[in-house]
Amino acid sequence: MSNIFVTNHTDKTHKDGYGGVFYVFEPNKTVEIPVEVARHIFGYGEDNKEPYLARLGWIVTSNDLDKGLEILAKWDLSTEPPKKNQSLSPLVERVPLPVKKAGGKVLQAVA
Repeated sequence: MSNIFVTNHTDKTHKDGYGGVFYVFEPNKTVEIPVEVARHIFGYGEDNKEPYLARLGWIVTSNDLDKGLEILAKWDLSTEPPKKNQSLSPLVERVPLPVKKAGGKVLQAVA
């Protein structure tokens, strides 16, 4: 039996359960759950997400499907745990060193 790592990137806590076990998905926290729980709650591995989005209360009619899918897109479901301390930006903005003046001449500091 494999597990799925679920990260909630919304601003709301979500509570849900399966088989008498309840899970709390807090914003920006990762929760490890069994794959059958991910399937039951989020429709993990299923092509048709509509019944799952309706059960979650994210859609009322099929006209709301796009809205529900937008909410679902804010959730990460992965077979691998997220990497800790991973920088979101690969580069830190570089700021030039201050210009020094020496006796009327402008000298550029060299890094």
